[in-house]
Amino acid sequence: MKKKILSTLLVCALVCGAAACSGGTPASTTTAAATTAATAEANSASVSNASAEDITAAVLEATPINSAFAQNEAMMENNFDGIDVSKIKEFSYYVCASGAYPDEIAVFRFDSSDSAASAVAAVSDRLEYQKKTYKDYTPDEYYKLEGAIIAQSGEWLYYIVTSDNSKAETIVKGFIG
Repeated sequence: MKKKILSTLLVCALVCGAAACSGGTPASTTTAAATTAATAEANSASVSNASAEDITAAVLEATPINSAFAQNEAMMENNFDGIDVSKIKEFSYYVCASGAYPDEIAVFRFDSSDSAASAVAAVSDRLEYQKKTYKDYTPDEYYKLEGAIIAQSGEWLYYIVTSDNSKAETIVKGFIG
């Protein structure tokens, strides 16, 4: 009886371990209908009612980040050195929690378009740091950084590093233009 219980526990542990380390497979997947719904929702939203969290949620639904983990203001400041947080009205920032993958999505809404423009350098510095870090650490994931997107639209600034950067950007643009 003990052997049967131990065997069952061992099998469960192995299955859970394999699921947790699935080699880059996202923790959650979406169906085509869910992705289409998220894109349609993004396309129908307007700048006045979109939140940074709404935008990142839609991007994560369509292009999941393995073990996506929301970053707080202190981590955001640390990762985007030189960004003036007093000028940020709202933000949403997610990274891969394990650090094994370079995936990140950050959406900032600043108090003005000038403030957003002044933050581009801090976001660009983050991208360069990530490129140096991941070039040798996980070279098979480097393509995500090579196609990374940093863009500003008025008071909005976004930074995208995912498995499908253009798809993620289409979703962001659906919200903020």
